[in-house]
Amino acid sequence: MKDFMQKVYFTKDDMCTTLKLEVKRIYDFFVANGWEITTDPVQSDIIISPSCVGWENLEKKSLERLETMNRLGKTVISLGCINHFNPEDVAKVHSGTCIPTQNLEQISALIPNASVKLLDIPEPSTFKNKEDYRLYDLSKRYVNIVTGCSFSCVYCPHRIGLGRVRSRPVEQILEQIKDLIENGVRIVVLTGMETALYGKDIGTSYPILLKRVLELDATFDIHVAQFNPIGISKYYDDLLPLFLNERVTDIQIPIQSKSSRILKLMHRPLATEKVGEFLRIVKNKNKRVVLRTDIIVAFPSETEEELKETLCFVSEIFDEVAVYAIEIRKGLPVEKMKEQAYSLEETQRRIKFATKFLEDKGILAHGGQQTDEYLIELEKRRIALRKARNSC
Repeated sequence: MKDFMQKVYFTKDDMCTTLKLEVKRIYDFFVANGWEITTDPVQSDIIISPSCVGWENLEKKSLERLETMNRLGKTVISLGCINHFNPEDVAKVHSGTCIPTQNLEQISALIPNASVKLLDIPEPSTFKNKEDYRLYDLSKRYVNIVTGCSFSCVYCPHRIGLGRVRSRPVEQILEQIKDLIENGVRIVVLTGMETALYGKDIGTSYPILLKRVLELDATFDIHVAQFNPIGISKYYDDLLPLFLNERVTDIQIPIQSKSSRILKLMHRPLATEKVGEFLRIVKNKNKRVVLRTDIIVAFPSETEEELKETLCFVSEIFDEVAVYAIEIRKGLPVEKMKEQAYSLEETQRRIKFATKFLEDKGILAHGGQQTDEYLIELEKRRIALRKARNSC
């Protein structure tokens, strides 16, 4: 890199919360070293183009942005999961530097004589721009507790993009949260791509962390994000009293399916029976909590009965359900099941059926991939639901 480079441009991104926080850390790294963040890519010296491969349309958008930026004749950095998940298509539109999610520390090479090192940048709890939020509210902050994923679900690209689990130390997380509550933060979201098995790589666990967080102060609420159902089975007795604490006001547990057969095909742990028992107790005793889940419909060979079994199960327990259609993605194990895949028409029919079924039960139900406007409206409805619970 040339010494006189002083302006960096970040493209729009569709990244998950976990990686939006990582991008904010990179953004802060440039600022701390005297770089100007420009809103005009033509005026930049370096362009950072973050990517997401969570869904096919997001992967397509990432590639389109990368191709557009490369036409400007600037130094472009392809950042994120796409570099591990789909390096072939990246190479078609980009011949420059690629920094995968698993090796974000490579960003340091862009400022070889940095006075402030990337590792010295504090863990962020906000995103880089207001536009990255559905609803901008700095009283609610996000705390990454773990990166990577412990599972290898056949339909999911996240393990390929994110790599192995890498947990942050408990004390480091607690120090970050202390700073937040001293500055008046009212909601702390404990987040990561998969959080239930937090700590397994460093000799601790989610219940140990959550207990310590609850002991910090009584002035803030806690949201539990991306908690795999196996965490309930693994930590049932330790976790239950913590989730019954009325300061735990939002719990997201992606079920995906109630069917044991479908879960085996998905290569997901079988834990729904214990999950149902556990969450019924939580719902009955923690009157402030909002319970949320995700389900996948039209998985190859899924029967109508299996779909209805899932819908009945989630409608009894959860307040909000995100209904996703399965995607048969190239390069993932689910591709081997494409002969049993349903048509687009049948998949859309099942999405509509599932959404209406849940709405008729009074559940806040929605499709997974929506416009920004819809997601903003959804967040408003979610906030209203929480306010109603918090007044109990």
